[in-house]
Amino acid sequence: MRKLYTLALMAASAPALMAQCDELFMSEYIEGWSNNKAIEIFNPTGSAIDMTDYRLERYANGATAAEENQKVDLSGTIEPGDVLVYVLDKQDPDGVDFEAPVWDELAEQADVWLCPVYAENNAMYFNGNDAMVLRKISTNTVVDIFGVIGEDPGSAGWDEVTQNHTLVRRPEVTTGDVTATDAFDVLAVWDSLEVNTFDQLGFHTCDCVVSVEEQGKDGFKVFPNPTHDVLTVSLAAPIREILVRNVAGIEMRRIAANGAIRSEVDLTELSKGTYLVEVRLTDGTVRHRKVIKH
Repeated sequence: MRKLYTLALMAASAPALMAQCDELFMSEYIEGWSNNKAIEIFNPTGSAIDMTDYRLERYANGATAAEENQKVDLSGTIEPGDVLVYVLDKQDPDGVDFEAPVWDELAEQADVWLCPVYAENNAMYFNGNDAMVLRKISTNTVVDIFGVIGEDPGSAGWDEVTQNHTLVRRPEVTTGDVTATDAFDVLAVWDSLEVNTFDQLGFHTCDCVVSVEEQGKDGFKVFPNPTHDVLTVSLAAPIREILVRNVAGIEMRRIAANGAIRSEVDLTELSKGTYLVEVRLTDGTVRHRKVIKH
């Protein structure tokens, strides 16, 4: 959606790349204090995906089935290499106790709000001790599982890592876990961060190869690439701003282009390595390109 920061690993000389990963998966799980609950879903494919064909399901406390009010249909569209962030819908600034609002830092990252009323649907009220399933509705197939369906997390010991933590899928994970009863080796596939860590939301770094807009579309050019110092960006459409991020998704440069169709970005002070250049147009669309600095 608006936060296409993913740095897919691409061959620098290839004119066009096809996706190697073919299905959505959960890229981040946030089980924070109070109502700070969120699930981020990543699209590793080369095509936009309509989320109305997917739902999240909560299997509470080792349950082997999810109740109907523990299943929530999703919405939105995830662009190639992008994410959507689904957040528990607690937005009332005057809410207290079970209705306390999510923190501002999390609210700012929300793309879609879910499950405002517990009695109607409690799929997003997980507490680190529930299995979460991402299911494709049209085929009734599981495309990813967080946890183990039918296993009490307390007896298995993985709730100590998931409760009061932010978990981020490791870059080498390129597909979801679709086996409902296999062992949940959390730290083998997730990085566990401190409670209420929200700054990893909105982008995902993955070893999947994601198709990108190459030279030619809208006259989009980024050159020279590799570069030593100054990078030139040009399009046949007005540019609002240009962002440069490192492989961790951290913003290193932001240049206001003010509607120009050609702009230069000074990379002199950046260290050698690989960066993601994100070009935001005045019409709201985004172009991106991997750049190597020598």
